[in-house]
Amino acid sequence: MELLYKDDWPAASERLRAFWANSAVGRAAIGVTAPRAKPLPGPPSPPPPSDLLARWTDPEYLIEGARASFRSTLFGGEAVPSLFVNLGPGIIAAYLGSEPAFAETTVWFGELPDFDWARPPQFHPANSWWQTTRTLTQACAEALAGEGLVGITDLGGGSDVLAALRGTENLLLDLVTHPECVGEWMDHLARLWCRLFDELYSLTRDPLGGSLQWLALWAPGTMYNIASDFSCMVSPAMFDRFIAPELEALCRHLDFSLYHLDGPDAARHLDRLLAIPELGGIQWTPGAGVPQAAEWLPMLRSIQARGKRLHVHEAFENAERVLRGLKPEGLFLQTHAPTEAAALELLEKATAWAAGPRQS
Repeated sequence: MELLYKDDWPAASERLRAFWANSAVGRAAIGVTAPRAKPLPGPPSPPPPSDLLARWTDPEYLIEGARASFRSTLFGGEAVPSLFVNLGPGIIAAYLGSEPAFAETTVWFGELPDFDWARPPQFHPANSWWQTTRTLTQACAEALAGEGLVGITDLGGGSDVLAALRGTENLLLDLVTHPECVGEWMDHLARLWCRLFDELYSLTRDPLGGSLQWLALWAPGTMYNIASDFSCMVSPAMFDRFIAPELEALCRHLDFSLYHLDGPDAARHLDRLLAIPELGGIQWTPGAGVPQAAEWLPMLRSIQARGKRLHVHEAFENAERVLRGLKPEGLFLQTHAPTEAAALELLEKATAWAAGPRQS
């Protein structure tokens, strides 16, 4: 496979395969982007459409914007030029009748006021938002073939989708008042998730059989960054009963997986997550207003000690501390450098750091 904007793809794909094998080739896998010192020739990014919805769903605008970004960006190390089909986190809610509200930088999904456990909403393939997702995904994948990869949209975790449909407070009460209904629906959403993922994978699958998602992290097969932000509000016992079974089902369905561990409140479930044999690893997001990844090295080392892969997003100025503090095997560091020269220097130094002792 060749990528127009990634001439070192063979070496990058080798390191990415090593990452998924919980190994390393000389250093940790590092996805470092930076502004190109000399952008490649081509037209600038198109102006955003005046219509807000078109900024999210107009394929021509998204494709040409991605190309302009590819030309102006260095994709260093294991960073991959890609376009993420972004229709909001947990778009499955819209496939089940929730009306999305598009803002400048995010999408919200409103609860269904007539939600009834006795008559829960059904998925219909003709749903307009599902058809929009398929059409947009296919158009982007076909247009960017050989240039960059296309990431599968954020389908969302079952508990987050259900929280959108029911309303978070309602769902928290349902865990106590309607536990059987919640459990049955979580099973139903897991089956629906797998069905929808498979169809989108068939549209975005690259010539190597690989895939990526909103992390822009490539894997040589089916892969997803599964999640449950709702888990921050439940006890370990409820997590074990209502959320873990869905995560286990998704992990069994995928070739590769990471779990999006979002913030200290979610970390209470870390031991349970690490006990899932099929879960490939943890993608740690410290969250807003708390110390960044470099301040969590003891916890991150404990994840590596359990044999799980680790994905860390860190500010460039803290990259050295992360790379020196964690073992390179099964580690992916994502960062953004201020200049092309700084990105290339980081990649060069990372090999020496990998061979040295781990630092606190």
